[in-house]
Amino acid sequence: KMSATELKRSVPDILNDLNYTVGLMDNLLQWAKAQMKADAIHPEKVNIGESVEEVMLLLGLQAKSKRIHIQNKTRPGMYGYVDRNMNILVLRNLLSNAIKFTPENGTISVGAHEHSSFIEIYVKDSGVGISPESIRKINNNDFYSTKGTASESGTGLGLLLCKEFLAKNNSRLHIESEPGTGSIFSYSIPMCA
Repeated sequence: KMSATELKRSVPDILNDLNYTVGLMDNLLQWAKAQMKADAIHPEKVNIGESVEEVMLLLGLQAKSKRIHIQNKTRPGMYGYVDRNMNILVLRNLLSNAIKFTPENGTISVGAHEHSSFIEIYVKDSGVGISPESIRKINNNDFYSTKGTASESGTGLGLLLCKEFLAKNNSRLHIESEPGTGSIFSYSIPMCA
């Protein structure tokens, strides 16, 4: 019994709730699968740019609802050797967090730098930033969750999963941030020829 105008106004909130629920369910399923399979990973040759595009498409409506511009800064032909599903999960969580903590009309860059034997993948945002104390909590695997710039909620499970999956792929999460200046989350994977 809602009018078209009321329904239209409700769509962004419904979308945020749906994205949160889907993300939470995916994280829980991946965590449960990881617990059952212990160290089961399946590294393969993965096109980094295509993975970034896939995750950007998946989270496009979430970014659009906050008028956030996301740029893919990867170059074509960049391949890494990593478990594809775990890499997608890490990228999705990092990008989702960047959207969550970036105010309306902000920007996010997802890219990669090639080094001699590895590729460093990063998600850089123009968001609210993270305090040194909060970074310590994340690095120490302390349960950590806070509200986003549009009061989006979280569970703290996403970054814990990212860290666990990166460790299984012989990598780790690196965080650079200062309150008020945005954040850069990055990790490295072996390069494929």
